[in-house]
Amino acid sequence: MIPVIVGGLAAAAVTLEIMTGAAAAGAGYGIGRKYGRKICQALDGFDARMKNVLKKD
Repeated sequence: MIPVIVGGLAAAAVTLEIMTGAAAAGAGYGIGRKYGRKICQALDGFDARMKNVLKKD
């Protein structure tokens, strides 16, 4: 009976560790997409402004 309880607790601990890592990876991916998109849009705006400045001269 004790090996079954210990095995169940070990399986639960491994599952918790895997799910924690998966949650962190998912959150990191979402945050990376959000800020990556913002940076890309800012650089596109900067690029357009620089083209306008160079075109006027």
